[in-house]
Amino acid sequence: MGPLRSPLMSDDRRPVGIREIAAAADVSITTVSHALNGKGRLQPETRERVRQIAEQLNYRPNATARNLVEGRTGVLGLAISPALHVSDFAYYTQLMTAASTAALDHGYALVLTPSSGLGCRAGLAVDGAIVIDPISGDPFAGDLHRTGVPVVTTGRVLDDDALDCWVDNDHLAGARTLLEHLRTRGAKRVALITSRTGMSYTADVARAFRSWCDQHSVPPQITELADLTERAGFAAASQLLTLADPPDAIYATYDRPAYGTLLAAQAHDVRVPDDLLLVSTATESAVAPPARPSLTVLNLHPDQIGQRAAEMLVDLVEGREPSQRQVIVPTRVVARASTRRSRRAAPSGTRT
Repeated sequence: MGPLRSPLMSDDRRPVGIREIAAAADVSITTVSHALNGKGRLQPETRERVRQIAEQLNYRPNATARNLVEGRTGVLGLAISPALHVSDFAYYTQLMTAASTAALDHGYALVLTPSSGLGCRAGLAVDGAIVIDPISGDPFAGDLHRTGVPVVTTGRVLDDDALDCWVDNDHLAGARTLLEHLRTRGAKRVALITSRTGMSYTADVARAFRSWCDQHSVPPQITELADLTERAGFAAASQLLTLADPPDAIYATYDRPAYGTLLAAQAHDVRVPDDLLLVSTATESAVAPPARPSLTVLNLHPDQIGQRAAEMLVDLVEGREPSQRQVIVPTRVVARASTRRSRRAAPSGTRT
């Protein structure tokens, strides 16, 4: 005679369904369904008991069946600002990986698509969408929102207050922290290499930079790039480094122009960090190209941004009010060799 089985034990050979939960809880299948879906008029203690039994049985809802019942596709869209190219940045890879994992944990597939490829009119129906780095004047996120599709953005939409569900960093504080890092290491003439895109990120960094320069009585020197490549960074830095009074520090808002700046410094016989301090905004990534010297960066934690954005979107899709409609993910300065001057370094502004 085999061992007796508890009503709370499930057959390991097949997944637990609501029938098994109903039998263990001694309630109807409808009661189980209402308890797990947050519907129906149930006593709170009944709802909680059913949920506890489901957890003990290691119940996992059938996402496909649930979506069919709720009239959902089970698909979430993810689109990136047309001003950027996702293949250029490890940041976006980490963000999308984390968002995809979080969506899958909640029974949804996350599909990467061009910004023009979402919505029923384009042939792909989605339950909701994450829009990465929306830009000013780009109506895509707003159009989705106005058609009733839940939208979460990573980065704020500068000219549309209706899109109030977003995940972002405090770029004003992050930029000030990075600039103070440069100042404490002797920088007096900092130049900013950034982009022309109308994103909240670049707008916030430029605003923080101008404020910092005004505070320290330094003329703000800003170069805006048309494209975010090593070649563009090289050209911009070369122009700066050949000025009569060149900067003693450069803050590049993206990693590829920062690598181009390193190459320009080498070409013009400018030593980093002894003659020129260099910082960027980047992320910890095994796929990032090695830099010599290694770059001091502001880590934006894109994995946290992607996870929080997907979780917020799932709440919206399933009719729940998110615990927060605006989430700020902290940043962290990772100090490396590009701002680590030796004791025998030349004085600021001296070329040797």
